[in-house]
Amino acid sequence: MKVIHVIPSYEPAWAFGGTVTATSNLCRMLAKKGVDVTVYTTDANGAGGYLNVPLNQPIDLGGVKVWYFHCDFLPKKAFYSRSLVKKLKESVGDFDIVHVSAIWQWIQINVCKSCKFYNKPYIITPHGSFNPWPWSHIFLKKRIYWYAFGTKTIKAAAAVHFTTRDERDKSLSTVPILSKKKSFIVPNGILIKEGKNVRSVLKIKDEQVLLIFAGRIHRIKGIHFIIEAMRKLKSNRLTFLIVGHEEDVEYVNHLKEICRELAGNVIWKEAVSAKDIWDYYSSSDLFVLPSYDENFGMVVVEAMACGLPVLISNKVGIWREVQTDNAGFVVNQDINEITDVLKKCTENLAFLQELSHNARESAGKRYDINKVADLMIKAYEDVLIGRRSPELQWM
Repeated sequence: MKVIHVIPSYEPAWAFGGTVTATSNLCRMLAKKGVDVTVYTTDANGAGGYLNVPLNQPIDLGGVKVWYFHCDFLPKKAFYSRSLVKKLKESVGDFDIVHVSAIWQWIQINVCKSCKFYNKPYIITPHGSFNPWPWSHIFLKKRIYWYAFGTKTIKAAAAVHFTTRDERDKSLSTVPILSKKKSFIVPNGILIKEGKNVRSVLKIKDEQVLLIFAGRIHRIKGIHFIIEAMRKLKSNRLTFLIVGHEEDVEYVNHLKEICRELAGNVIWKEAVSAKDIWDYYSSSDLFVLPSYDENFGMVVVEAMACGLPVLISNKVGIWREVQTDNAGFVVNQDINEITDVLKKCTENLAFLQELSHNARESAGKRYDINKVADLMIKAYEDVLIGRRSPELQWM
């Protein structure tokens, strides 16, 4: 089977977030399982600049043939690449199926056109683009773009891929046209790694309960709920490690203002590599993400794989799975409720250790990339031969 993934950004453009990590994990494992995988992407690096990579030629990354093309317009969004579009027009006919993740990029329009020309099926992965928060916060020009161009790409697609049941439920209620399109569910997968303990480097004592947030620092993540709960609890046993790219400067300034009285109990760390973040997971006691909206939560699953219990809001896509597996705490975005959870954690470390086992088991059972890649291969086969495998929860 020959598959091409078309995505605006790819490794090592980690600043673009979990979408890049999830796609890279999937493509590498598909290649290991014998699928002929090609990626077309741009050289946008996620911070408004460009990757230092060879252009217009295939590079082998873990068995995946990756083509980088120069981003000609809006590099911060990886919106358009003239050379990528040209390559699409020349080569889509060489593949069995196309997998595209570019809802808000012109690249997806060109995938639609090229697939129509060559009569090739394509799958769209929205990665949360239709969830309530991102959908309600888009500008007028984005809505115009969607109704003028975006809806056509959905109508012509063979199927839409969602990563959780929660994402599909929310997306279908937000964008009714999606209910008329076949869809399936395959979660994001992770390559489970081992991290080393770096608490001594961070100068954090063993008796401290270390909370960690990792990801882009933006108001959608709800980080202020944790800080406000810490202020209310007034426990010297809690330390909060915030690791990530400061995307929303105004929000970052607000966070730093409200955590002043916590003195050394809040530690700020710039974004680290995809490899090094596992050291921080492995050194912590509880991962926190009281987000306003997440279609999945890659960092949550990575933390769980390190045996880290999680505290997430019921707006995070995998909240049902965390709750079912007793892998942590699912909360409302309520300061009192979060304060109670943090108090429980400081008073009963044994309880956290029990949750640690559950978290690790849950991540391995549900999100190991080996299992996820098998599901995606089955999804590709379903699209190509018209089958509907029940484990993919087709609708």
